[in-house]
Amino acid sequence: MVKRIINSVDIVKKFGLNSKFFNESFKILKRKASTSQGDLFKKNFKEWREKYQKIYGQSASDINFFIKQTYFIMLLKSLMFIKLANKNNIELEENLDYWNFFGSKGLNVFEFENFYWIDINIEQIKNIYHQLESSEFALQDLFFEVYQQIFFTKTRHKLGEFYTPSHLVHKMINNYYEFGLKILDPSCGSGNFLIDIILKILNYNTSRKLKIEAINKVFGFDINPLAVLMTKVNILLVILEYFDLEKDERPSLNIFLLDSFFPESSEIKNDYPINTLYNSFDLVIGNPPWLTYKDFNSKEYQNKVRDLAEELDLKPLSQYITHIELASIFFYLIPIKFLKINGSIFFVITKSVLNGDHCYKFRAFSIFNNIEIWDFPSNYLFNIQYICLKANYIGTKNKISVKDKYPIKTKIFNEKLELQEETLYSSLKIEDNGAKIILPLHQLEMLNNISTSHYKNEFFQGATLVPRTLVFFKIEEIKNNQLVISTDPNIVSRAKKEWYYTFKNKKIESQFWYKTFLNKDLIPFFLTKLRDVFLPVNNRLEFDFKYLEKYPLAFKYYCEMNEIYQQKKKITSEINTLFSNLNYWNKLTKQYNNKTYLVLYNASGSNLKAGVIQNPKKNIIVGSENYYFSTESKDEAYFLSAILNSPLLSNNIKLIKSSRHIHKRPFSFPIPFYDKTNDLHKRLAKNAMECEILVKDLYLKNSKVKNEKVKDIINQELNSINNKVEQIFLKKNI
Repeated sequence: MVKRIINSVDIVKKFGLNSKFFNESFKILKRKASTSQGDLFKKNFKEWREKYQKIYGQSASDINFFIKQTYFIMLLKSLMFIKLANKNNIELEENLDYWNFFGSKGLNVFEFENFYWIDINIEQIKNIYHQLESSEFALQDLFFEVYQQIFFTKTRHKLGEFYTPSHLVHKMINNYYEFGLKILDPSCGSGNFLIDIILKILNYNTSRKLKIEAINKVFGFDINPLAVLMTKVNILLVILEYFDLEKDERPSLNIFLLDSFFPESSEIKNDYPINTLYNSFDLVIGNPPWLTYKDFNSKEYQNKVRDLAEELDLKPLSQYITHIELASIFFYLIPIKFLKINGSIFFVITKSVLNGDHCYKFRAFSIFNNIEIWDFPSNYLFNIQYICLKANYIGTKNKISVKDKYPIKTKIFNEKLELQEETLYSSLKIEDNGAKIILPLHQLEMLNNISTSHYKNEFFQGATLVPRTLVFFKIEEIKNNQLVISTDPNIVSRAKKEWYYTFKNKKIESQFWYKTFLNKDLIPFFLTKLRDVFLPVNNRLEFDFKYLEKYPLAFKYYCEMNEIYQQKKKITSEINTLFSNLNYWNKLTKQYNNKTYLVLYNASGSNLKAGVIQNPKKNIIVGSENYYFSTESKDEAYFLSAILNSPLLSNNIKLIKSSRHIHKRPFSFPIPFYDKTNDLHKRLAKNAMECEILVKDLYLKNSKVKNEKVKDIINQELNSINNKVEQIFLKKNI
């Protein structure tokens, strides 16, 4: 009889969040958590919460999250037991004490004591067994699908976890791994890189002894206990297909729960002497966490990462500190700690290391040589721009000139991971301590001629009007200079879980009623709507406590919202009041100086979109999702709107922007100051005014019209603008 192969998709169908098995098991676990095993549950939950707060953040206080983890571990235990029972012809009913079997073999798979508040149930195992009867497990990462579903995207992304598709993993391994190399994945996740390597080893045409020796050289670290557990189970399921644990010598499971940055201070005491692994590996490979400095839940850990960045000479300028990327530090620190001289590193990593201002020093590649980039121009596999980056570690003392490391060999792949082109990338500006941005040579030839616009210092980012649930509102009633306000349902529906908050029929004085807008409210040439927002400021947009006290309704409302803010804000935040957050870096108060016309454009996104609004009363406040410029000249405002909406500028910005961020990159191009005597400038302003009328009419007919549809409809007008913008840029460059 041919046995059916069970893969990761089958596992999630049978045991995932939407399965009957999960729903029944979850109810049983919740019931037992509050009854007979309640005290043990509380003890283990408390220990788990304290231990994993820095990993899971606020989710570590969620009992349901802990129960889901318990379910997941029980599922893994059950599947492991069924595999062993089938392999060794063990009767399920007679061998529930199978952990002795594990212990006798020194496998130490399930070492996380916080989940021992409940015993595994024979009926549960039977239930799973019958669903898998006459089946075999696929030799792959079986659990990533169910893991992603149970530990919802938001939680995983807080850990910086972005699952690497198997075909990319396979291509990287086939490209770089050679039999017998000593390998480390320093953030192994569910083990997909390690599984692929082990399968490659097992399929080599060589002796069993040499295969065991090769597998013994495969190591994985991770800071997430569930990742370590998944990796161990995944690898064991593969090994059990090739080895009899009762009779054969078996490979080691060299998967450890520790922080690769600070392995010597790991809270989990591993039996393996980790210090013996320093500078012993031939290859470091994997997909490190895609986290930035501001994503960490611990201020202490933020400080440690900042110190590491400084120690590695990767620390960016102060304005970019919060953008320090964990992956960039991984790329430097792990080789220094673990690679042999001339060993190799090969990571999937965010593309911002090539073009982000915060990664200027990274691009010196100070401890590397023989760098190679794999580029994927259309983000085939992730929703974040990414590359694969290879390099040889040359040590901290073997200095090679930064300029000698450029140009860099680059391979361009399509969505099927087929090689499309081999080319060279280089940098706009290479210096001893870094490089500006890395781009294809043919694009650099064009960009080398650009010059910075004087408007760069005239545009500002808007105010940080968050948390929105505390200050945005809808009006229920206006009476006698007073507003009755409630939660804006459009705002609360988009709120992060930690900032979910609603209120009903609060009162404020109308002096504190301002207007603002969101990024999604701006479409090319037109701002579609304004939203109501409470700001605790005087008529100069300043926070004046004595002034606020004169208005008892607004004063009471602010005090209530400020208390909620202080309760909910991140422990790592040093911004202690709601107003300080709203006015971060003085971005709210400085808008008092705004003039009548505001030019707006988006701070991030794939394409620029800009518009003009009038603000004579200064009651419209720009939020941080947008940049703005103010002027008394209507023609100047529309001149800038035309240029900022031009496809030519958007396309050029894509060459130099980091990830989805635009910020002030439009002014890396030669946008001249408006000249009212210049006929070309005046015609551009007129074009923008005409486009505004067209787009407004489109929106009034269809309020759900998308940006791309707008551009399609006004394509002829955009072509006319493009031609004029090109003339301006070329004239400037000449």
